[in-house]
Amino acid sequence: MPEIPVTTFFNYFLYLFIPFVFGFLAKKIKISPVIGYIIGGIALGNVFSGVISQEAIRGFAYFGIILLLFTVGLDINLNKITILKKFIVIGGTIQILLSLFLITVLSTFFGFSFLQSFLIGIALTSSSTSIVAKIIQDRGEESSFLGEVALGVLMFQDLAFIPFIIIFTFFNGQEQSVFEVVRDIGIGLVQATVIIWVMYFFGKRYIPKLFNAIAKTSRELLNLFVIVFIFMTVAISASLEVPVLIGAFMAGVLVSQTSEHYHIFSQIRPLRDLMAIIFFVYIGTHVKVPEVIFMIPKIALFAFLLVLIKALILLAVFLYFRFSSRMAFYLAIFLFQASENAFILLSLAFTNKILTSEQYLFVLTAVLMSLMFTPVLINSKDSLYQSLRSFLKKYVPAVELFIKHRLDFDQSPLQAFRIRNHVILCGYGRIGSQIGKALNLANIPFVAIDYNFHTVEKAKKEGVNIIYGDPTDYDVLDFAETEYAQALVIAVPINFDQEQIILNAKKLNSKIVLIGRVHTEKDKQRMKDLGVNSVVSPELEASLSIIKKLFIMKRMGKDDIMRRIRHIKLVQGII
Repeated sequence: MPEIPVTTFFNYFLYLFIPFVFGFLAKKIKISPVIGYIIGGIALGNVFSGVISQEAIRGFAYFGIILLLFTVGLDINLNKITILKKFIVIGGTIQILLSLFLITVLSTFFGFSFLQSFLIGIALTSSSTSIVAKIIQDRGEESSFLGEVALGVLMFQDLAFIPFIIIFTFFNGQEQSVFEVVRDIGIGLVQATVIIWVMYFFGKRYIPKLFNAIAKTSRELLNLFVIVFIFMTVAISASLEVPVLIGAFMAGVLVSQTSEHYHIFSQIRPLRDLMAIIFFVYIGTHVKVPEVIFMIPKIALFAFLLVLIKALILLAVFLYFRFSSRMAFYLAIFLFQASENAFILLSLAFTNKILTSEQYLFVLTAVLMSLMFTPVLINSKDSLYQSLRSFLKKYVPAVELFIKHRLDFDQSPLQAFRIRNHVILCGYGRIGSQIGKALNLANIPFVAIDYNFHTVEKAKKEGVNIIYGDPTDYDVLDFAETEYAQALVIAVPINFDQEQIILNAKKLNSKIVLIGRVHTEKDKQRMKDLGVNSVVSPELEASLSIIKKLFIMKRMGKDDIMRRIRHIKLVQGII
């Protein structure tokens, strides 16, 4: 076996070590490591450009793109998209079309031709699945309504990537008439429709059977067959003149229909994460600082207008669907950035000579800017929302009153009667709704408050006394007759909201019994300092329930079990 040159090992070492250092520093200052990887790529492309071999890295990075798109397809849950179709499919379609139009207009103002602007509009309509999904999972919000809608929209946008990439492959930089452009787009969309239908048909009927048969044979063979299946699908796609990247994406969507897809994802995820890092680093190497340094102000303006346009569109779309101002604002913050898929589409446009090197770097850098600010803004979304509401209250009171009394407050449920000695549930999600059902069974009167319009509408149909409003608002709590209530349950997850509810409830009724949910020791102590009578940790209660079942399994006596559970609660400071 011939010796591998030392320079090859040095190339790979340097290519991974520099981004590792920047990723480590990014994590230390509490921003997404992805930002560090991209900056590491920029350093490699500018400081070490004469040291590393681009040829040695390019194939490695391209394989990373294929695996990245496979796992994006693997993450797509068609059932979830169907369940939330009103918000995801209709809302996602409106968002894509409006974004496409306005970003196209924006691009023409920055000197791009109509065709260039149109393709830039397509490339920048979607949001970043890899960054946003990771942040949602890290925050533990994937099962919340906010997380489900955000992830659903991302899934829908990923499906839209199929026609997008087909459209891009039809343009090769040659002069084309409007008729030819429209014709090629039409052909691309027809092909995309056929591909999606074939994916769904085979995914439901044949692929699960094939994977199930292999899984029964050997787990090791299943792992190997996943890689075989990816390359087989890519090869078939290429032979049918379907873009290779679409083939990788198709393979993921097909495998997502199998019962083994969770196992497959867990097996391939570490490799996917490594390849995704290589992909982000590779993109960073394309940014040539000397070429963009003088364009930075112009690029920053373009990036600012881009994210502002997308954020306002998302805000308007979800307000139209009667989401609360807070929920719509949070979704806009989660989805305002451009997608990592934009790198792939822009690279195709550059390779096909539709974009010049300067134009390619201009848009690429703007995309990077939008991604770099994403983790910062998402982590600050609560304080940003409160600052915005405070600004409106001080400087634009008419808008603040409109939000408070029209968008976020509906007085209709309780106008017909007055209620006394009741319980108020602030938040009617997974925890609040279960408490409400228990109170109903015990014939204990209660009023629920929630700022999710769709939760409220569903609860109203079930006969629940519920107010559509922000439970942190003094007027909303006053309307719920807090002055005459016996107890108030704080079932909202955000710390700032919990504190506002406590303070306002105490103002209205100093003797009210307050029960709150917490997740950390710090939160528990803070709520007790504010005057909460009892704090409950859902995680602790779940663990106590499991412990109780284990004690019963070991045939412990009832008194012994209760004594041990009480001791655990005392240690945790619950009682």
